[in-house]
Amino acid sequence: MEASRTSSKQLKLFHLENPLSVRLGAEFFRALPAVPGVYFFYGQAGELLYIGQSSDLRARIGSYRHVTPEKNPKRTLRLVHRIVRIEWEECATPVNAIALEAKLLLEHRPPFNRAGVWQGEPWWLKIEASSNKVLLELTREESGTGPHPAGFRYVVGSLVRCACRVFQPQASLSTYPHGVFNASVPLILSLPLPDAPVVAAQLKSYAEGLHEPFLSKLEEMPLGATALEQEYWQEELERLRKYASKIRKLGEAKVEAVASK
Repeated sequence: MEASRTSSKQLKLFHLENPLSVRLGAEFFRALPAVPGVYFFYGQAGELLYIGQSSDLRARIGSYRHVTPEKNPKRTLRLVHRIVRIEWEECATPVNAIALEAKLLLEHRPPFNRAGVWQGEPWWLKIEASSNKVLLELTREESGTGPHPAGFRYVVGSLVRCACRVFQPQASLSTYPHGVFNASVPLILSLPLPDAPVVAAQLKSYAEGLHEPFLSKLEEMPLGATALEQEYWQEELERLRKYASKIRKLGEAKVEAVASK
């Protein structure tokens, strides 16, 4: 009986240990340089899985050792379990790292990267409000906020779904506007929401780069009653966070590039 209990504990400990720590060892992560650069994750057959960039390679790559089912989406968990080799390329500045990542993403289009793997026309987002309705329109014409990157249409989907959740928390998912759960949301969306001018102002602020007010409201919301709900809303929040982080980094890179001239 005692042997069985010991075995059970060992299995639990093994389950909790991050696969990257097991495969690569703590020394590998301690030896990573704390400098700007681009990193590459490879799978068992040598295939390139993911490309990322950071102003601190040691901190960013090391963070993947702390990925857990409670905090991260399944996509990230699947990525971590497939990584067997990590490489990196140091860059002189964070600006250089951002530029190199953008170039390599278009060249290689790794399967675990979503943003930046193809270059399309930019989007513009128009937001209007009446007393009880918010109207959003995604367009290629220069009108409203923009320009936004080609993948912004997917961000708008998460933004709209999360807005419905934040500003009408008691509403059933079945009452959400038609098409809002499609991978590519309709280009024109009408959202019947209370306090529509307030909602429109929050969405416009996010679209203009002032992400924190809306993200703060979203982070205050409980993730859901079931594991499936929690996973879904965690992924939505993660998508909006990543987009906000990307836009912030691009803004910092532009400022640094201008200052260095």
